[in-house]
Amino acid sequence: MATRIPEETINKIRTETNIVDVVSQYVQLKKRGKNYFGFCPFHDERTPSFSVTDEKQIFHCFSCGKGGNLFTFLMEVEGLSFIESVKKAAEISDLHVDIAIDDQPKSAIQSKKEQLISIHEAATAYYHQILMNTVTGEKALQYLLRRGFTTELLEEYQIGFSPPNKTTTHQILKRDHYSDELLRESGIFSDRTDTNELLDRFGSRIIFPLRNEKGKVVAFSGRTLPNDEETSDFDFHEAKYLNSPETIIFSKRNFLFNLDKARSQMRKTSEVVLFEGYMDVISAWQSGVTNGVASMGTSLTEEQIRVLNKIVDSVTIAYDGDRAGMEATNKAIELLSIGNRFELSIFPLPFGMDPDDYIQEKGMQAFRESIVSQREMVFQFHSRFLKRQMDLDSESNRLQYLEEMLKRLVTVDSIIEREMYLNELAEEFHLDAAVLKKQLQEYQSNYLKAQKKETPDQPAPSVIIDAPVKKKYTQVEASERQLLYRLFHYEEAWHYLGEISPQFNFINEEHQTIFLLYSAFHDEIGDIGQIDRFLDRIKESHLIKTIINIEMLDLQSEVSHQEIADIVHIISSKAGLEEQLRQKKRDMKEASRHNDKDKARHLLEEIILLSRELRLVKK
Repeated sequence: MATRIPEETINKIRTETNIVDVVSQYVQLKKRGKNYFGFCPFHDERTPSFSVTDEKQIFHCFSCGKGGNLFTFLMEVEGLSFIESVKKAAEISDLHVDIAIDDQPKSAIQSKKEQLISIHEAATAYYHQILMNTVTGEKALQYLLRRGFTTELLEEYQIGFSPPNKTTTHQILKRDHYSDELLRESGIFSDRTDTNELLDRFGSRIIFPLRNEKGKVVAFSGRTLPNDEETSDFDFHEAKYLNSPETIIFSKRNFLFNLDKARSQMRKTSEVVLFEGYMDVISAWQSGVTNGVASMGTSLTEEQIRVLNKIVDSVTIAYDGDRAGMEATNKAIELLSIGNRFELSIFPLPFGMDPDDYIQEKGMQAFRESIVSQREMVFQFHSRFLKRQMDLDSESNRLQYLEEMLKRLVTVDSIIEREMYLNELAEEFHLDAAVLKKQLQEYQSNYLKAQKKETPDQPAPSVIIDAPVKKKYTQVEASERQLLYRLFHYEEAWHYLGEISPQFNFINEEHQTIFLLYSAFHDEIGDIGQIDRFLDRIKESHLIKTIINIEMLDLQSEVSHQEIADIVHIISSKAGLEEQLRQKKRDMKEASRHNDKDKARHLLEEIILLSRELRLVKK
């Protein structure tokens, strides 16, 4: 059985935790009017439609329809139970409340994931111990210290070393009673073909734990140690490396190294520095650049971009300065430019140098300052990129370069920026700026024609605009929603309704259910409002969605006896009777489909009575 948390404890956590602060740890929010908006964490979208209301302490996505309170959000975004979400909220707000969670029934896949993470955490501790405190790891430790790693940095990232004896790791983990089948699934081991023995695939490698966004180790990357200890010119980045294979807890396409550590600074600055490799990230972290992340040996993926899109507005690309690095930068720019989701800049490293090399050669302070002061814009990068690819001593190449750069200049939004780059091109190639401007205008005209051809004057496709299709409510449904909103927030509404129609019932069954549930809640707490608290009592997702939709209504702040009387009249009058009649007919059709003859007969009698009543009203 699940632990029951006292109501006063839940209310303490609720009242002392602001939903905006919690959601901000997962979604980049911007205030517009009374509410905060951002990209929905529950579905992919190009236009932010996710809203958080500080006043009401609820969230709502106008596109996918998800909504709820503080605890609902944590349950959805983290996959937690209600009790776990309450505990998580307390931890986020640093509230010291005693919540003991009994063992909850878990799905087989969830249980396996947790066990695999436990295996990785245990292996991390073992590898780190080998590196820091054994003769076996001494050579690797000395190498890392020579490379500029400090003891504090090794502790921070829990870097380790896997011993040459590839059977030892298996023996250590078996002590914790993990099955061989589960250890095989972890990705840490490979089978010896002759004996089927589990061997550590990372043997004799320096181990870098790979943590997910929650800070849990889900995989490893192992880099070989140089054979010759005296080889001073050994380039760590050129060493052979090995990453964990894909598992149910690790996917390269979705993974960003250091996201768990960098997330808070990314949110604070709304900016991320994108590196190619984790060694660059770690070196940058040591230098004081703590908002850096890296993909794991793969090109930037759409999945990784979605993660960044929900946290930052600006991306600085700090890839290697060699040809491959520049090509990777060019590709990353193409992907990050789709939808104009980010403000992009590039840190131009000297040719053949990566960020770690830069730090080693010029020092931490120089790197920290340069990555801010020496950034270039996308147009400047494209200029540098093309010049490396083309021989500008050739006249035809110079013409081709100018044409290409003018075509790229068309996509620069800022008029001032376009003018500045145009003048720079004219000065560099000793040309009249007016001539270049005339050519640019021609390219702009062609560009606009092409854009118009691609997006003709017709309704925009739903894949581009994330605005939801608004449900059309009948007059009765709209009136019922208005009445529920008033009952949620105004004690007078209850008084007026009791006077006007003591036995009032809603026609819409969902509205009636919400009314009955809120009536019981209202009687229990002796107060109105507190919809965020009321939502804790609701288990059905369709009811939660309806309540949130009603809460998002924009009604005037005053309620009157006349307003409630008018609403009751609409619901009880001809329109209301017609709505009831339609509902009864739908119910009878459903009963007949299920061969429920008694229910169908009873509904038919009600339909006959309603029809007679409706005829009298018409007269």
